[in-house]
Amino acid sequence: MKLLVTIDRHILAYWNTAPEDRLWAYLASLPVAVLILDAITQLIK
Repeated sequence: MKLLVTIDRHILAYWNTAPEDRLWAYLASLPVAVLILDAITQLIK
């Protein structure tokens, strides 16, 4: 759970958004997360 809080804090800090704008920061970060997860799955295969 501490990891999720840390990730959340870093995403908000990176996009310089207030917590009420969290949805937009997460949507903007989603393509990067998908690319990272795809790279990890390619390495595992």
